[in-house]
Amino acid sequence: MPTAAPILFIAILAVVGTSGCASKPSTYQGGYDPGLDVPRTVSAREYGYVRPARDVRVIGDDTRLSYGGRNSEDLWDRVRHGPSLGISQNDRIDRAVSALKRNPTYLTDLARRARPYLHVIVGELERAGMPTELALLPEVESRYNPRAISPKSASGMWQFMPYTGTEMGLVQNGWYDGRNDILASTRGAIAYLTQLRDEFDGDWALALASYNAGPGRVRSAQRANKARGKPTDFWSLNLPTETELYVPKLLAITNLVREPERYGMRMPTVENRPRLELVEARSQVSLASAARHCGVPLSTLQSLNPGLKRGMTPQAGPHRLLVPLGTGHKLRTALAKAGKLAPTVADSSRPRRGDS
Repeated sequence: MPTAAPILFIAILAVVGTSGCASKPSTYQGGYDPGLDVPRTVSAREYGYVRPARDVRVIGDDTRLSYGGRNSEDLWDRVRHGPSLGISQNDRIDRAVSALKRNPTYLTDLARRARPYLHVIVGELERAGMPTELALLPEVESRYNPRAISPKSASGMWQFMPYTGTEMGLVQNGWYDGRNDILASTRGAIAYLTQLRDEFDGDWALALASYNAGPGRVRSAQRANKARGKPTDFWSLNLPTETELYVPKLLAITNLVREPERYGMRMPTVENRPRLELVEARSQVSLASAARHCGVPLSTLQSLNPGLKRGMTPQAGPHRLLVPLGTGHKLRTALAKAGKLAPTVADSSRPRRGDS
């Protein structure tokens, strides 16, 4: 089945170059933003059945890709110039644009919400060869809130229902909820979106509608239209109101981000640089201890690791933590002294024995 990205295996981040270590750190950009203003609840529909995705570990920011805007100082340029969803314009998109424009600060607020996590998401999408416009989907789902919980039990930035999360390899237990894990949930969402895209023969409008309403609901609407001799494209289907608004809203946001000046709006720059490091240990690590070693407030690590329910990595693992860029070498040193540092494995694009 499709996976979220090419597989690059590594066991722990290297130290930042300025720390005295010669190796380059693996990084994720997402950063802690104490001013993040996002809701605690959002609406979401039950998702459909999907097959499990294999556990992939994608580390590093040194993959050389050819997408336009990669060398730009503005991360939004990577969203604008990467692969497109390729969905044709429609009057419903124009109406959604008009609704968003009523808030003159919308793009400023969007940039603030997305800033902590956007580099992570864009990097994962690029590695998977997916449309970079999908980096805006968490705005529709949760307003980029990794702790968002819907009344229907969907959780996380990408709003996975429990069953679908499990099928996408997102572990959920008393210690950990992968749906709230910034990196794991992003990879799970890419795997799910890839599967939906393939199921609907590359039609991204139908795939996105299925992400919201479930592929079964979309197929049912197509069968009903076909029986009546009507078109079976997204714009012609009779779907739940939420879904009929969902796809145009995402496309409206992509239009605003792509050409803000055209709509009389301003798009604040999001710096195109790493913000986070991923550190892996051999055994359990508490957030409080990791925060002391990193020299950052506990609240910072809590914000970056919302999947951890008990303030520490799960007993059975994985023992991974996201930490602010430039602090990973401190934690790595402490783990090494305690004999908890995971052995380093060289990056490889080839699966290891036992991976499937």
